[in-house]
Amino acid sequence: MAEKRNIIKNILTGNWLGKGIKTANMYFIMFIMLLTVLLIYNRYRAEELIVKKNKLKNEVEILHSKYTKSNTKLMTSATERQIAKDTVIISEGLKLPKKPLPQIIIEQ
Repeated sequence: MAEKRNIIKNILTGNWLGKGIKTANMYFIMFIMLLTVLLIYNRYRAEELIVKKNKLKNEVEILHSKYTKSNTKLMTSATERQIAKDTVIISEGLKLPKKPLPQIIIEQ
């Protein structure tokens, strides 16, 4: 019974770590600890990059939809009828042609 108490006491106080550990083992343990810290940092950094990538992807989608919307608006406002509505052409009494104007083709 006293031996069990002694084992539990050594485990709780950490005395079992100091018995019989050589310096070569300590270097290996420190190397393993360094690799563990690097692994944790690498995972943390990868998660940060994934979050940043997702934010940028959402921002690109928003910008693309804004571009498409403004491009559509520009295309519809660039038609001949729309320009005539927006300008003074009609208020001056000018009329738009019923048929499109003929194109002049120059052959060389």
